[in-house]
Amino acid sequence: MGMKQRRARVVLAATVVALATAGSAAAFQALPPGVQVNDDPAAGINPAQSVSGEDPTNADVVGGSLVAGNHAVPWSIFRQQEAAGHDQIFSRSFANGAWLTRGNGTVGGRSSASPTFSGSLNFDQGQDGEAPSIDFAGAGRTVPWATWYENTTGTGFGSNNIFASRFDATQNKWVFAGQGRGTGGVGTVPVPSLNIHTDQDAENPSVAGGSAVDPTKPGPWVTWQETTTAPVAGKDQIFVSKPLGPGIANCNGVTPAGVPDASGNVPAVGGFCFQQVGLGRVGPGGADPSLNVDVTRNGIEPDIAFTGANDSVPWVVWYEKDASAAGLANNEMVFAAKGEADGTPGAGGFHWHVIGNTGNGILNAANACAGSLSAEQACSLNSDPTKDAEDPQVAAGTMNPANPTAPWVTWDETVGGVHQVFVSRFVATPTPHFQIVNGGAPVSTAGVESTRPDITFSGNTPYVTWREETSTGTKAFAGHFVNAASPTFVLDESDVPLTPTAQADVREPISSACTANPFNVDGQACQGGALGTPFFLFTNGTSPRGLFADAYQSTVPVTGAASQITTSSATISGSVNPQGAAVKVSFEFGTTTAYGQSTPAQTLGVGNAPVAFTAALTGLPAGTVIHYRAVATSDFGTLTGADQTLTTASDIGTVTVGRATASGTTVSVPVTCSGASGARCQLTLVLTARGQHHNQVVVGTTSVTLAAGQSQTVQIQLNQIGRHLLALRHHLQVDLRVTEMLDGGQIATVSSQHFGFKWHEHKRHHHKSHSHKQHGRH
Repeated sequence: MGMKQRRARVVLAATVVALATAGSAAAFQALPPGVQVNDDPAAGINPAQSVSGEDPTNADVVGGSLVAGNHAVPWSIFRQQEAAGHDQIFSRSFANGAWLTRGNGTVGGRSSASPTFSGSLNFDQGQDGEAPSIDFAGAGRTVPWATWYENTTGTGFGSNNIFASRFDATQNKWVFAGQGRGTGGVGTVPVPSLNIHTDQDAENPSVAGGSAVDPTKPGPWVTWQETTTAPVAGKDQIFVSKPLGPGIANCNGVTPAGVPDASGNVPAVGGFCFQQVGLGRVGPGGADPSLNVDVTRNGIEPDIAFTGANDSVPWVVWYEKDASAAGLANNEMVFAAKGEADGTPGAGGFHWHVIGNTGNGILNAANACAGSLSAEQACSLNSDPTKDAEDPQVAAGTMNPANPTAPWVTWDETVGGVHQVFVSRFVATPTPHFQIVNGGAPVSTAGVESTRPDITFSGNTPYVTWREETSTGTKAFAGHFVNAASPTFVLDESDVPLTPTAQADVREPISSACTANPFNVDGQACQGGALGTPFFLFTNGTSPRGLFADAYQSTVPVTGAASQITTSSATISGSVNPQGAAVKVSFEFGTTTAYGQSTPAQTLGVGNAPVAFTAALTGLPAGTVIHYRAVATSDFGTLTGADQTLTTASDIGTVTVGRATASGTTVSVPVTCSGASGARCQLTLVLTARGQHHNQVVVGTTSVTLAAGQSQTVQIQLNQIGRHLLALRHHLQVDLRVTEMLDGGQIATVSSQHFGFKWHEHKRHHHKSHSHKQHGRH
């Protein structure tokens, strides 16, 4: 049915091209390559049929696990068109390189008894399911919860209603939850609608797992927009409900009120009830807890997150649009409100407190934020409160691990006639307010239409996606923030192809395996040892529109040179560009290109430039060629660098040096090398003598390498200096020093001897003649 009140968006002209497959940009890895997320014909997901292209969204994604403490994986939820039938909501998770449809049937729905589409979550498969949202809740954050809306027929209904269901891994089914609101005269199944009034249109829900009381047991809080009858009929208001359960016997006394069944009790479908949260402000008797600042116009498309110490503070963001009947703003304005404790009966334990850039106010009868136009503007998050701002999304996180998490909000706002993407964060001091980051500037390209942002955290790093109308078509952009003291945006990618906005005015939802929550110390200890690699969904193609997934990915690592090579050890090097997300690096090594061994993984932080890394190898065999290569790993895959080799030094043998003997101008030195097989003795033999100026000079040298078990008589010839000194003196005293090359290039003396050379008489005449000639030259 689509959101009927949304203002038509101005879309820049772009060439429409049907795409058969989606290509990932350089910084991203396809999950998996060339495969759509919406592809499981047996479950009712025909990849030849399009996902929806209606705003504000056709899909959502979150990182989670069904087992506490395990590595979180992407869980998607999306709206799929059917060839013969209404649009259905499906959920699929990604693990081991493939998408798996989650759920084979439902419990508590009108279509549960005889579903047409086995994987559908719809309450009534004869109606369109729209605008799905997903998050994890439950003990250990192990229970996926989904919410969406669909038209519900019957007495007391006849309008769009909000539904919520949880995935039961034991049954492999989605179980509906909430107080029964009557059957509508259609069968016997109670309708567990979350609507404040089931005969009003409710749309665009969002769910977040959290708790204001016990951080170990988060529950699904849901926010949505719903029309009201007063003070102005037909205007959308923002509402929030919190869960009561699991294991609730009935929903007697819960508001909005349910309809008793034959037992006289209001059934707690799925063991849950949903209690509306906030002070009454609109509707019959002013009893309905709207979050709108201006209740005379439309509040739409909310989002929700939990922040603060133990992530115990619920925050809701939304925007308001259309003409005011209260003399307030007529332009679109973004707002944020947090839940604060309140004991007023029927308020669900909370009231809502709007916090803006320079103003704030509790959403009660007084409603300070609606006291004047200037007060309303001060309570907004708009960069310019006189311009249109829309489509906010919120994420919990902190860039400084020493601080509790806070809400970070992104939206698009008109600047110079085009939409630009802004990001703002809550700042508690000196007075609570929101402050636009990136120096107050948009994160999107100046002067280029940029819309539909989304935001998440991976550890202590916030990430943002949006769509831009570039000169080469509609593209997804993604980037992150650096510098906690003054957050500055860094663009990671700008070339992910998308379905043109005219055919799919939807956001590209982003999440990670390490979003801030109480079970990972707000992103400081990712579950299951995950890196928290960010991932996102995107819509591409026109006939059909396909849903695809990408994850951040580093460059292919570069394998560097080896150094400090010894007989049993070496240091090897590499480098890699993380390309915007943390990456684990290591080396594979071994005596062949099968490698077989790996160094311990090191984590390189978020960055966008090559980073060098090294590892020390020990226990290597001596005198052996070692193969090695650099490895870079994300949560979704591994990249390997080119093979390199090093050769370890041979093992050091033990040297035995015998007595040297001189004859003529030659000295003979018996040498033996002993040791284990493969050992080597690398020797240098040096003769020195007192020179003509009483200094020591080298008069002979040689080197030899022997294998273990080998003996050799090594001969050293006097060099020219040595022969000259011997001729002059007739008797030359020399020192012999034998040294061995040890591990690491060190030199050790293994033998020192002293002996003499004598001049032989039969050479004396020749010597005198030679000496005379030398004397004559001088």
